[in-house]
Amino acid sequence: MGNPTLPRNGYRSPMRKLLAVGVTAIALFSLTSCSRSSTDFAKAAEKAIGGADTARVIGQEFTGIYCEDPGSTSKGVTFSCAGQGKTDGKRYKFTATITSSSRVEITDYKAVE
Repeated sequence: MGNPTLPRNGYRSPMRKLLAVGVTAIALFSLTSCSRSSTDFAKAAEKAIGGADTARVIGQEFTGIYCEDPGSTSKGVTFSCAGQGKTDGKRYKFTATITSSSRVEITDYKAVE
């Protein structure tokens, strides 16, 4: 019958892959953090965007990655990040969302140039 977590055609969209990568990468980082400040969430998102898993999902690595500090550390808060693609040279905007007291996910990305 197939894998129930995949769509019927067996293809998982790049965004779903990115979300899964973000959850895994951030969960590992968050477990090592001592405090849960807004800076921790921004740094965790930067680390996820710059990671090998994200590069594999999107198809390139990123440099100059910067995330703004979220205004709050509450669940559901979103904040913006940016980085430049090493391959295409375009600037990318990422959206990160705090999903729990120790987890942040990269929930969207797009080229802005």
